[in-house]
Amino acid sequence: MSRRLHRVASTATRALGRASDPRPFSGLFLASASPPAAGHLGLTRARPGLRDLDALLTREALLLDATHALVAAALRYKPHSGRVIQRVPEALRPGGPEERILFALVDAEDGRFDDALDALARIATGSPSPASNSSGLCAAAICEVLGRAEEAGRWLARDPDHQCPREDISFQLALVTATLGGAPGAVAGSQARVASAAFQLIDSCVRDGGMSAFQIIVTGLLNHAAKRRCEGLAFERDAGVFRAVADAISFSSSARRSGPFFVVQSLQALLSAVVLRALPLCGERVRAALRVVSRDLARAVRERGAAPAVADLRLLQAFLAARGGYFEQALAMYAEAARDDASDARPRYLAHQLCVLAGWPDEADKWRTACDRFPPLEEQVELVTLMDELAIAVALGGSALAFDDDERFPVVTRKIVGAAGSRVDAALVSALRDENVPLAARLEARAARAFLHAGVWSALKELKSKIDGAKEN
Repeated sequence: MSRRLHRVASTATRALGRASDPRPFSGLFLASASPPAAGHLGLTRARPGLRDLDALLTREALLLDATHALVAAALRYKPHSGRVIQRVPEALRPGGPEERILFALVDAEDGRFDDALDALARIATGSPSPASNSSGLCAAAICEVLGRAEEAGRWLARDPDHQCPREDISFQLALVTATLGGAPGAVAGSQARVASAAFQLIDSCVRDGGMSAFQIIVTGLLNHAAKRRCEGLAFERDAGVFRAVADAISFSSSARRSGPFFVVQSLQALLSAVVLRALPLCGERVRAALRVVSRDLARAVRERGAAPAVADLRLLQAFLAARGGYFEQALAMYAEAARDDASDARPRYLAHQLCVLAGWPDEADKWRTACDRFPPLEEQVELVTLMDELAIAVALGGSALAFDDDERFPVVTRKIVGAAGSRVDAALVSALRDENVPLAARLEARAARAFLHAGVWSALKELKSKIDGAKEN
């Protein structure tokens, strides 16, 4: 049994994190010492004209992105975000109703709710079939988290024989995807329903043997955090979680799958709707933020003496473009910022980071050379925060190298998880410094931080050995 426990623990620590170097994880994470106004939020708050951006680019949204990247890496699963879920034209979509429902859910996950509802309505009004019933349940769920209660009721009334329509897997999947798409009701009125759907989806993976002991333990921690914040909703699944942990440790499950499918999305929906109660930085919200920044940038370019504002806005614009999966445009924006000011190290370091994570080695070498005449990165704390946030943005923007096999791309994996770990740690430190945080939440933050540090530090040493070995060969 001890050998099996060691194997489980080893798998867990390997999956938890890889950072770009050991520096951020020596003792306290470097990110914990970042100034409050550091990072892209600092760029936003320095521009009074960007008030429209306050509801889109928030501290909670950036934390959701960091946890998204960290959980996806821990579960070794590429999340649906960025360029992965950009709109597919109707002419290129498969003709089968089941496939069309999945594409409609992708529309919802990207925040294109009207497109999703139009597509689902076309399926539902076709010939009667199980798919038409499922599409109606999906439409009802999306309407519910959009705050369209009457419309949701009409969709549910289409299938009067269904005894528990809100317990149907179609309804649950649509709730989770709409939450990830930024449906406002997910964080204002429907938290309990979203939590119930997310845990039912996770439980199905647990029962099917699709999760390791480490993955189940992470789920259990989120279960506990969600229960304390979701009034009036009772979870009675703890015993099942612990039984699943026992099965995973003893390796008694005969059918071990390659990985859970909707687990990452479900965990992220829990964090968004129940734990943080904040809307994520999703596709449509990214594009809306880009429009705000582009408008302000055009105004700043026209004004004399606005060079500092132009530089900051270009960096903000490039970051949002990367988060949306528009990597070529992001690099062009960094290049323009670098041309504007030969003394500004930020666009050069950030362009190098983008090229490494996007898999453009020649461009990365060029920008690495451009960074050589500036102070080392560890001497620029505020720039480190910008770099961390960009790494997460590129990963969730849909980099082909992100969340892939760390044996093939260890440097990329280390950068992404190191950045995500630093950002999550910074949020935990902020919570611990807040005197208004209740004792239970403070103890929970301390436990989560200890778990985070132990796992990432162990993984760092392992990944460093892999990279050193590759250099020797």
